[in-house]
Amino acid sequence: MANYTKEVLKVQPYFDMEAVMALLQETRLGGQVLEDMVHTFERVAKELNSVVLKTEKGDYLVVWLNEKAEQEADELFAKDPEKGFRFNCIGQSIIMNAVYQILPEVEQAGCAPCPVPNESIAEALKAENIPYLDGEPTLVRRFSVLTSLPFRGACEICYLREACPKANGQSDNFHSVELPGYQE
Repeated sequence: MANYTKEVLKVQPYFDMEAVMALLQETRLGGQVLEDMVHTFERVAKELNSVVLKTEKGDYLVVWLNEKAEQEADELFAKDPEKGFRFNCIGQSIIMNAVYQILPEVEQAGCAPCPVPNESIAEALKAENIPYLDGEPTLVRRFSVLTSLPFRGACEICYLREACPKANGQSDNFHSVELPGYQE
């Protein structure tokens, strides 16, 4: 049985045009496309969940969109890959916007580091019906983030750093911080 407490956080993401354009890798959008994206954003943002799980191994922020968002993404990709891609970018922007509101340091550092998996968080995630995917350090929800609270640093403490192109110098956007006292 999972031994944890949960705090539900109320977050109201906003349509961040700059972030969406960066995810889309676009510099311009037509008026109708933008209007459709804003409406989709407003609708899909209602599927947002954000909680703090407090376990014996630490506190964790979990932010995710319900499975309904994944199903819609899959349906759109099957019908119109361009619309599916736009939907995917909207889902990602909703998640990251929520994380940035809760942990502004993540936006500044450029990374929401994945914590080292442990039994305490695995049990809490399973109890919340957002378990790890087949024993991997990723969650079953496609649009989701799991990170430690409080913010302790970025890439240097991330469990996924070995496989991350950003942490391995394969990105032009790499910048990171590690707060004193939180080194491994």
